[in-house]
Amino acid sequence: MNILFVVDILLSGRGGMETALSLIYHELKERHNITVILKGESTDTTWQEGINTIVLSAKINDFIPQHILFNMYSAALANVMKDLPRADIIVSTGAIGVKASKMAIERLNMQVPVVSWLHFNLDFYYQFFEDLRAADGHLAISEGNLRDLQCVFPEKHNRLVYNPVKFDNIPYVNRAVHPVFVVVGRLAKVKNVDQILRAFSPLQEKDFELHIIGDGDQYEVLEELSRQLGLQDHMVWHGWQQRPWDVVRNATSLVLASDTEPFGLVLIEALSRGIPVISSNCKYGPGEIVNASNGWLYEPEDLGQLTSILDRIMQGDLSLPAPEVCRESVRRYAVQSIAERFELALQDISKHRAIHRNESFTKYSKNS
Repeated sequence: MNILFVVDILLSGRGGMETALSLIYHELKERHNITVILKGESTDTTWQEGINTIVLSAKINDFIPQHILFNMYSAALANVMKDLPRADIIVSTGAIGVKASKMAIERLNMQVPVVSWLHFNLDFYYQFFEDLRAADGHLAISEGNLRDLQCVFPEKHNRLVYNPVKFDNIPYVNRAVHPVFVVVGRLAKVKNVDQILRAFSPLQEKDFELHIIGDGDQYEVLEELSRQLGLQDHMVWHGWQQRPWDVVRNATSLVLASDTEPFGLVLIEALSRGIPVISSNCKYGPGEIVNASNGWLYEPEDLGQLTSILDRIMQGDLSLPAPEVCRESVRRYAVQSIAERFELALQDISKHRAIHRNESFTKYSKNS
């Protein structure tokens, strides 16, 4: 198949979408011809290494009035697509990309199925439901996302593909002799790292380390908060790392406190390295990944519950699951398995659309 990915947001180059796209690309490229069209240059282009990417030359941003935006975007896409091998299917990472792709293939007088591959919860796109309705199908990255898609777009071909994690040659992270907790990800409000700091505050007299790996607009605020809470001697700030897990020498558990996680990739990355996880039982991802065999869930914003879990781990009242058990609990997310699901979903949607088109043509012919 000739698969065309349309990325309709500007990427930092450091996020989960880039990781998922890169893993899927490198796994599928052995069997398919794949091109990735980016809306604009990534802030950090390292993730694009080895990926066939095309950056649109048109200066497209979200401040342009919507009707002009779609015309500009679709024209830019069409201009690129006309010089590429004819696409068998287009995968868009968002609603704007779905509509613009549909407009582009109309400009080129082509018949190509377009599917969405959304990396945020569906309620994030509530203003763009009609744009998403133009898709021939939708790829869901979690069971919760799939339920939402089936509720809003029951007439579409919706398929669960999850997101991939690399397992091959991934070493286990050593268990820490003294408690070492790890936070990995963007330091943004939605990640609630401030809640993690507040949950640790009552435990400041205990012997532990809290490693923060990541960067974002909350970095300085969180540093100051850690001092206010008396945690400064427990903190290790690593900043953003190209390979974040390389700086995790040993760990007791990963901690996640997000308001929402459409998938929870960082949880699987930790578990695949044998690290147990503690996560808020927020909407979607974590509840599908974390269970009694590999970690603990707490109710969002219940800092007392989180503090209790942390305290019981430090005291040894909660037994840490074995590294091998943690890894096996997320084996189904290995990139080879997810790429196969992805591939089958695209083939299924393409086949379904072809059948639908033939039925429509037959009906039209009879009526004529």
